[in-house]
Amino acid sequence: MNLPPPPQELMQAMQMLRSGNPAGALQLIEQALPSALERGPFLAIGSLAALHIEAFDRAIPYLRELVQLNPADRASRNNLAAALVQSGDDDGALAIAAGSTDAPLARIEGYIQQKRGRYQEALAAYRRAIEADPNDLAALNNLGNIYAELGEVEEAITAFEQAITLAPVEVPIYLNLAEVLREAERGPPRVKVLEDARAIEPDNVRVLTDLGMAYAQVDDLDKSMEVYRDAISRLDGFGEAHIEYGMLLEKLNRIEDLDALVAGLDKESAPPEASFLFAWQARRAGDFEAAARYADAIPETVLPMRRWQLVGGVADRQNLADKAFAAFEKMNEAAVAKARPHVGKTYRQRVEADLALWTPEWRASWTPASPGNEYRDPVFLVGFPRSGTTLLDTMLMGHPALSVLEEKPMIPRLVRHTMNEDIATLTPERIAELRDMYFAIARDNGWDDSRWLLDKHPLNMQRIPLIKRLFPSAKFILAERHPYDVVLSCFMANFTLNLGMRSFTDLDEAAKTYDAVWQSWHRGLELFDVDWRAVRYERLVVDTENELQPIAEWLGLEVTERMLDHTTTAKSRGHVRTASYSQIGEELYTRASYRWRRYAPHLRGVMPILHPWAERMGYPVEEEGEAA
Repeated sequence: MNLPPPPQELMQAMQMLRSGNPAGALQLIEQALPSALERGPFLAIGSLAALHIEAFDRAIPYLRELVQLNPADRASRNNLAAALVQSGDDDGALAIAAGSTDAPLARIEGYIQQKRGRYQEALAAYRRAIEADPNDLAALNNLGNIYAELGEVEEAITAFEQAITLAPVEVPIYLNLAEVLREAERGPPRVKVLEDARAIEPDNVRVLTDLGMAYAQVDDLDKSMEVYRDAISRLDGFGEAHIEYGMLLEKLNRIEDLDALVAGLDKESAPPEASFLFAWQARRAGDFEAAARYADAIPETVLPMRRWQLVGGVADRQNLADKAFAAFEKMNEAAVAKARPHVGKTYRQRVEADLALWTPEWRASWTPASPGNEYRDPVFLVGFPRSGTTLLDTMLMGHPALSVLEEKPMIPRLVRHTMNEDIATLTPERIAELRDMYFAIARDNGWDDSRWLLDKHPLNMQRIPLIKRLFPSAKFILAERHPYDVVLSCFMANFTLNLGMRSFTDLDEAAKTYDAVWQSWHRGLELFDVDWRAVRYERLVVDTENELQPIAEWLGLEVTERMLDHTTTAKSRGHVRTASYSQIGEELYTRASYRWRRYAPHLRGVMPILHPWAERMGYPVEEEGEAA
């Protein structure tokens, strides 16, 4: 039996669609559909034409009718869900996609749940999509993004690596993977991923800028600057690479090179973003009026954390406490907004949980151990962040007998390795293994093992039990500074938001964290025989030699001229990894001592938390104008 030919209008619409005229095809379908004897073919061509021109409101009725006519029409169902998402009807799309084992629909469900912050539901949907289609690139990439949001680093890395295997030239996936590695502080793998991306797209300025930051993360600063210069050479105008390069030069105290970079910019025609460089240059030159003018000119939407840090820092130097404090509040708000949502206990809560376990009974349960003595037990330089530890470690770097490592991950990694162990019951073999691991990590991070290791990591002050378990002869240098100044300075610092530093984005949480960490320190002193000495910041900056002399004698060393000439050491030490990078290259100053008095109205809410510690250390707690 001969079948009748398709309607002429349908054939014309199909031809228009094939020849690249979907709008004409859709118009013809709309005209012919009311009189069509068989609507299905017209609906199919019309929906495809509407989707081609992204006329989702016109495609959706056709797709709904197709699904009603044939519920088993998977293509139309998938297209309908996708069109609903594109039109903003997530509820309608979810009603179709929820629970589906069809890869496109499961991916749509995952996308909607991810957008709504329902990550577990999104993960389940994406897993169904990948199970149905192991080559579903979008589902793999999005799966990696959710794992990254949840802080599940290994799972995120696996998902992105699988996606790259499927699509080895998709540079955005490399960038996603590199970002996870950055947040996990895995510098070398991050460099490798971005170098792979660079090989694919050597002119990609985004890749080059991120690669420059990656090399800075692993302290390969020459390579970092080389990559930044490459990125800048490929820019038509001004870009983020200029800012990153300029900031690195400033951190290295290479002010002449910063001046040269700025000299290559036309201040009259440069975009507002260039004011970052102009402000930094003016600030380092001591022209705070010009620095404030340039900082205020930076658009609020451009790198807001750094903008508000600049505005606040300059205002502080101008003694404009209210303006400075407001800027630092905005800096911290921007930092939290940019960071991934926090999941689980805060840093303070973890410290408090550890503290609850440190009882005399627990201490009495420790099994005996005799750690090996291949290397001398380290000196640990500790103190709450912003207590002057960077200035002090710079001075100690000036002694030839010491090999100083600044905030390297030796103890933090051991904390992770022993997370599920009771350190009270560690065997001698396990202790020896952990000691070997510590010194191996130190060596990988630049320790000269022919010299005495000084491990500077401020928050190791709340890790006395683990340190004493592994290094019973360890010495501790404690940096002290007025608690009000310390917490204020933490709030004013633009830290990289790892778990601990996130505590300082809120003034109240910063004060509570200070309280918890100091309780931890003193509990450690109560339970263990700790060999320690204190260095007080306020004395160190006015009478350096007399403050260092007792420390040197205790260590069996002599104070050297190089220890007292910290500015020379600062110039030769390279990249400073802390928020104190600009100060250590300056001559000693006292302007940061008792700065809290200018900010007292903003600190009154946390003073009750900090007041007992100030009194315990013998610091004054009166405000300016009050009787001592």
